[in-house]
Amino acid sequence: MAASTPLHPHHSIPIPTGPARPGPTSIHHPRQEPHTRHLAATLLLILLTLVGLACAGAFAFSHVFENHRVVAQMGPKARLAPLPALDIALGGARVIDVQVSLVLAPKVKADAVLRYQDRIADRLFESVGRVEPERLTAPGSAQLLKDAVKDAVRREAGAGLIRDVYIERMVVR
Repeated sequence: MAASTPLHPHHSIPIPTGPARPGPTSIHHPRQEPHTRHLAATLLLILLTLVGLACAGAFAFSHVFENHRVVAQMGPKARLAPLPALDIALGGARVIDVQVSLVLAPKVKADAVLRYQDRIADRLFESVGRVEPERLTAPGSAQLLKDAVKDAVRREAGAGLIRDVYIERMVVR
């Protein structure tokens, strides 16, 4: 067997005669830098989005936790049934402008009280009309008005429907 005899004499492999092409000196090819920049920008955008979502989640969690703490301390939010505004004459040219809301008892619907609002207002006019005008402008007049509203609701709608009365506005003109 001859040492320089090719196995396939008809097919020869050409040997390059030109200068050798230099190989890449680094792992990254220079034409791939824009792709690397896009990848870095995309990763930065994803990271900033995750940080924003984490901050929003922390804010929402703290808000919910704060609401639970307030409810645990003060009890659930009161259910209110607002009565229409009333103008009660005090005699002469003086008038009391009153807006009250009824704090409903548990399991009582606002309709159970508000369907009697006209009768409650009439009873309130009647009871407050009998009070001397000086007592309605003196200290303690708010409690006097609350008691009159509670009595009017009890007489016209029934007992046990309200827990308290909030005076939203009480202006003497």
